[in-house]
Amino acid sequence: MSEFNIQEPISVANFIVDYGKKINKPVSNLQLQKIMYFVQGAFLDKYHQPIIDGQFSRWQYGPVLREIYTLFKYNGSSPISNVAIISDDIFKLFDKKQALFVSENTLGNSDVFKKFQNIVSQLLETEPWELVNLSHEQEIWAQYENEIQTHSAPDYTNDEIEVAFKNVKYPWRIQ
Repeated sequence: MSEFNIQEPISVANFIVDYGKKINKPVSNLQLQKIMYFVQGAFLDKYHQPIIDGQFSRWQYGPVLREIYTLFKYNGSSPISNVAIISDDIFKLFDKKQALFVSENTLGNSDVFKKFQNIVSQLLETEPWELVNLSHEQEIWAQYENEIQTHSAPDYTNDEIEVAFKNVKYPWRIQ
């Protein structure tokens, strides 16, 4: 089993936003949330360890990391144009001079970084609403549909995400 360092949610989000722009696949907040969730699921399935140090909430359009949603919500449904930086302990949208990103160094494992980058690339090619639908097909979302509508659903646990991804043949599954 490969070892790697768990990443801050903002580092993963910034990587996805920046990488999407580089390959001409800019992401909306909705798409960013789903990509982060499916990356987390792939890593839990393969390594039995999360890559993101955060807890996903159950929302109407699928899993959401609240802190990342809040940070980028002002983009609405438009593509996110800037990564986020930390300035005086407050996240701000800005250029990438002081932004946190996932890298080989932060992960501490070049092989794992390549797998992370490959998953992100594949997920960026997947339509956002397809990702929403895939998240809704999972029992761990569907069984809470009524609670989700009343904003009373519990957050996902990493254990239940790992179980939900076990034996599912998503195209971006880590081999």
